[in-house]
Amino acid sequence: MHRISQSFLKDFSDYKSDFVDVCGLQIKAKYFEGVEFPSSEAMDLGNYFEYKCTGSLPRNGKVPQPKFSYKGTAREKLSAPFQRAEDSAMYFKDVVKEYGIEIIDVGVSLKNEQMNGIADIYAKWNDRYCFIDLKYSGLIDNKWDERGWETNSLTEKHKLMIQGVQYTLLAKDCLNHEPEDFDFYYFVFSQSNPKQAKIIKQVIDESTLELHKNNVAFVYNQINSNPLDKIFKAKPSLKNCSKCPLFDDCEYATKLPLIETVYY
Repeated sequence: MHRISQSFLKDFSDYKSDFVDVCGLQIKAKYFEGVEFPSSEAMDLGNYFEYKCTGSLPRNGKVPQPKFSYKGTAREKLSAPFQRAEDSAMYFKDVVKEYGIEIIDVGVSLKNEQMNGIADIYAKWNDRYCFIDLKYSGLIDNKWDERGWETNSLTEKHKLMIQGVQYTLLAKDCLNHEPEDFDFYYFVFSQSNPKQAKIIKQVIDESTLELHKNNVAFVYNQINSNPLDKIFKAKPSLKNCSKCPLFDDCEYATKLPLIETVYY
């Protein structure tokens, strides 16, 4: 049986939407067939930052490798973006020390009957247990982008907030922490300034937890009651196909722009 991760839930929602161009074959390959997709530089920086913070490896199990400037010469040094990521990780450690946060475990694997996830940090802070999720973002103060972390707009950014909801439910089922006695924090660090960061505590309403459970149950039943080939269909496009690792063996892949019809 296939459990539902919060990242899959977001991608599946996009796939079902008429407004986001997501190919079902890519989702199936990524989540059910173990195909590793190329990472962006932002993802590489995020993985390197988290590794330097906690020592945890990314999902592929490989140690994140930084990029260097003047490689192979006497002037070799970390490239500026990776140096900032390393400096941000050092600042994270300062924050943990100054706040007196007790880190109990990192990279904590969680699962119940229908959900799974990996918590970055399981900790005790001010005599309360909590999860801390690390974010390394170029949009730390962005209000308008759906990935932006401007605080006042976060209540409308469900793709960001869904993680805290799912992990709070998993904390109850896996660690016996009742939601009212457990905290969830996002520690968001800036890609442009190693000394800029936010600590965001997510307070979750009971009705939100119940709604999420129902949504997970619906998707879980869909995924496990039907053949995956019937659920995930190809949505070829020139943009997506050109960078897809499935391209060479995919019968639906296109090298040409497809004809799109508009009714007016």
